[in-house]
Amino acid sequence: MENQLPKNWIEVPLKEIIKSVKGKKPKIQSEIEFENSTPYMDIKALEHNIIRQFADKESSKLFEKGDVAMVWDGARSGWVSKTNFGAIGSTIVAIKPLCFKADYLFYYLLEKYPFINSNTRGVGIPHVDPTVLWSLKFPLPPILEQNRIVNKLDALFSQLETIKTSLEKIPLLLKDFRQQILTQAVTGKLTEEWRKSKDIAGWDKVILKDYTTKIGSGSTPKGGSENYKTDGIPLVRSMNIHFNGIRLKGLAFIDDEQAEKLKNVIIEYNDVLLNITGASIGRVCLADKSVSGGRVNQHVCIIRPTNDLIPGFLNIYLASSIIQNYILNENYGVTRQALTKAQIQNLEIPLPQIKEQTQILISVEKLFSKADAIEQQYKTLKEKIDSLPQALLHKAFKGELVPQLESDGDAKDLLEEIKKLKEKAKETTKKTTRKKTLKSPKSLQKKKTVSLVGKSEGRSQVKAQLNIKTQEINNHKKILEYLSETFGNKKFTYGEISIPFNHSYDSFRIALFKLMDGEISETKPKLKLLFEKGSLYLKLYK
Repeated sequence: MENQLPKNWIEVPLKEIIKSVKGKKPKIQSEIEFENSTPYMDIKALEHNIIRQFADKESSKLFEKGDVAMVWDGARSGWVSKTNFGAIGSTIVAIKPLCFKADYLFYYLLEKYPFINSNTRGVGIPHVDPTVLWSLKFPLPPILEQNRIVNKLDALFSQLETIKTSLEKIPLLLKDFRQQILTQAVTGKLTEEWRKSKDIAGWDKVILKDYTTKIGSGSTPKGGSENYKTDGIPLVRSMNIHFNGIRLKGLAFIDDEQAEKLKNVIIEYNDVLLNITGASIGRVCLADKSVSGGRVNQHVCIIRPTNDLIPGFLNIYLASSIIQNYILNENYGVTRQALTKAQIQNLEIPLPQIKEQTQILISVEKLFSKADAIEQQYKTLKEKIDSLPQALLHKAFKGELVPQLESDGDAKDLLEEIKKLKEKAKETTKKTTRKKTLKSPKSLQKKKTVSLVGKSEGRSQVKAQLNIKTQEINNHKKILEYLSETFGNKKFTYGEISIPFNHSYDSFRIALFKLMDGEISETKPKLKLLFEKGSLYLKLYK
C-alpha cells in the first residue's frame, strides 16, 4: 500500500502514533450533579448529548482536549466520536493523537469503523480487538496537508447533512400527496370534471352493512403460535395487513382441522381486510391470490362488498384520512384501540355509481404510479448519498481528496517528532516509577499512617455518597410537594404534569419511576400507578 500513497506521506502502525486510556466505573456515580463531579460520558452522551449520570472527578479517568472517543464494548464497537470533557465511560476508550491533528485521526477511524466493527472478539458481548485496531496501517501526511484534508471533509460532510435533511422530507411529502389523492378521490373532487362531462348524478350516503355480504373476524387457533404449521392454509394476522398490500413476512399457517373451526372467515380474492385492534388499527388492503382460501384471526376483519360497491373503492375510502382520523382520533383515542363489528357495520360511506367508482380507481392508480416513481428515485438517490461518506473518506486517506504541495514538507519529519515525544514520555514514566519503588526506612515505618490515610479517604468517599443520597431524597421530596400542591389526592396523567424546577425531561422521568417503585423509602406521601378503564393514572397516597 505504501507505494500507492503520495511521496511525502508515510505509513505507520496506529499504535506507534497514539496513546489510549480505557474508561472505568467511578467510585461515586449519581443522576444528580454534585460537587467536584463531571458528566459521565457513555455512548448516549457521546452520540446524542444526553447526560444521564455524573461521576466524581477524583476516581474517574477524564477526557482531554483533542481526544477521540471509541466505543470498546457492545454492538457498536469501534464507533467514534469527538469530545474533550467528562469522565471516560467504562465501555469507552479515549484515543490521543501524538503531534498530529485529532480531527484527522477521527475521520480515519470513522472510515475504519465498518472494518473494526466486523472484526471484534468475544463471545456474547463483542469487544474491539486490540490486535486488529493497533495494527492498522495509518496513512500519515504532513500537518499542513492534514489541515486541508480535515477542512475539505468538514465542508463536504456539512453539505451532505444539508442534502440528507432535505431528502428526509420526501417520504413525508409523498405520504401527504397520497393521502390528498385518496381524500379527493372519495370526496368526488378527483372526478369532478369527468362527472360533468358524463352527466352522472351525485353520490349517495349509505350504511356499510347494507352493501356488504360479510363483515366478520376470526380467532387464534387453540394453543396459539406454538400450534402454527410451517405450511398449509394461510392465517392472516394484523402484521400482514399494510396499506400497500399483503406482506407475506410472518404469515402463519394452520392445518385442515384448525381451518375447519374457522370456516366462517374464509378469505376470498379481493376481500377488504381491515385491522380492528392494536397499534396497527385502521390498516387496510385487498386480499390477493396468495391468501385466498386462508383465514383471519380476531385482529383482522373481512369486509366483502356487494356488486354495487367495488372492493377497490371501499379500500381507498377506508384508507383515506376521513376514516383514519375517525378511527384513530375522533372516536377511539389511543387507549381503546379497537373497532367492534357493530361500529364497522354502521360506518357511513359515499356511494358513487359503478362507472365513477371505476374511473376513480383508474385516476388513483395513475397518480399513485407517479408517486411510486418519485419514491424509487428518492431511494436510489438516498442509497448513493448514504454511501458517499465512506467513498470520500477512502479518497482522503489515499491522498486523492486534496492536492499535495511541496511546501508541506515530509511526513517522515513529523514521525521523528512523534518518536521523540514518545521517548520523552517513556523517560518521564521511568523516573516516576523509580521514585515510587525507592523506599526509605522512614517510609516503611510510616506504613500504618499511610493505611490510616487510606481509611480516611474511604470515609470521605462514603460521606460523599451519603451526601448524594441526601440530595436525591430532598430532590424527590420537592417533587412530591409539587405534585401534592398541584393535584392533592386526585388522580392525574403524566401528560398533565408540568416539569418543575431545573429538571430535564429524562431526570424528572427517572425520579418519578423511582418514587413509583418505592426505591426512596424515606419519602412521603407515596406515588402509585393506577390502571383504570384502559388508561394509566398516577395518584398520591399518604
